[in-house]
Amino acid sequence: MKHVLLWTVAGAVTITGCSSKPRNFAPVMSAPPADAQVYEAQWLTCREQVAATAKNGSGRLASAAGGAGAAVGSAVAVGTSAGASASMVGAMAAASATIILAPIAAIGGAWGISKIKKTKKERSIKAATAECMAKSGYSVDKWRVMSKQEVRALPKAAAPATTAEAK
Repeated sequence: MKHVLLWTVAGAVTITGCSSKPRNFAPVMSAPPADAQVYEAQWLTCREQVAATAKNGSGRLASAAGGAGAAVGSAVAVGTSAGASASMVGAMAAASATIILAPIAAIGGAWGISKIKKTKKERSIKAATAECMAKSGYSVDKWRVMSKQEVRALPKAAAPATTAEAK
């Protein structure tokens, strides 16, 4: 029982680390833009607009809880049905297997759900950014994943002017 509790706590800690935060992408065009500075300014503007309309929060806990709940539920259902149709020894073996495999299934389910959510968010961000760029006359052919250094090198969003500065 002590080991089961230890593994359950370790699994719970691991599940909370599943991230559904989307990666950063940069548009790739077939032909370079005529004015690179105008293009970059438009891309950064589109990035800010998409970020402002995106939902707040990464949904990390929801992904983890959903995956863990689905996996544990299915593992218990399998163990219960096997126990109901088997002899006493078979039922004990099925119960033991359920206890052992439930944390593994929970972690795998949470990981899978977080990957699905991440992919869905990335698609919607790329589509919204491509639409914004198309309104300005730029056609995005494909996307590339930006490195962390490239993301850090991006200029920070300009702070909105306050009423005191506007006067």
